[in-house]
Amino acid sequence: MTESEAKNQPAEEVDKPAENAVAETGAEEKVDEEPESGEEAKSEASQLQVRLDEAYGKNAELQNNYLRKAADLDNMRKRLARDREEIGANAITGLLEDLLPALDAFRLGLGATQGKEGAAEEVIKGFAMALEQMNEILLRRGLETIDPAGEPFDPVLHEALSQEPSDEVESGDVISVTRVGYRLNERLLRPAAVIVSKGSVETAAKDSDSQAD
Repeated sequence: MTESEAKNQPAEEVDKPAENAVAETGAEEKVDEEPESGEEAKSEASQLQVRLDEAYGKNAELQNNYLRKAADLDNMRKRLARDREEIGANAITGLLEDLLPALDAFRLGLGATQGKEGAAEEVIKGFAMALEQMNEILLRRGLETIDPAGEPFDPVLHEALSQEPSDEVESGDVISVTRVGYRLNERLLRPAAVIVSKGSVETAAKDSDSQAD
């Protein structure tokens, strides 16, 4: 367009190219801004994901700490319960061990009066009754008497003081009990002191001869 033609054009027609140029420039700027806004959205989403991951990680750590503390507390409760049981068992054990000599005295007194002329029947009955009552009380507490006369010798529960020949008691069986033993709730407090049979006199003599040879 020549200068003369531009001068003859209306003012509105002259300004249109300038407006179109401004509009195109603005459109280009908008086109250029759209990718930038998309990248910002991705960045925000990435940051949110990182925060979410951190929150999940902290939650898992807190849960693990809670489970660990709960397990420690449960173990402590069990340990305290075992300690209480052990303390109670030790207290009962000490008491019963202190009572054993008294039981022995009852047995010795009863044995000394039985079968003797002039022994008062009431004394014998009193000893027997007292011993029976005490044994019942202690049995309820878990104390069991080990009196293995005539039974096979058991090295776990019996203590052999000696061996003697016997025609009435088979070899390896208990002839007599010199001191009874006691067991508390399957726990041995003391073994029974016993005399064990070597078999008949003839068998014992043969064994002695063979050992001498």
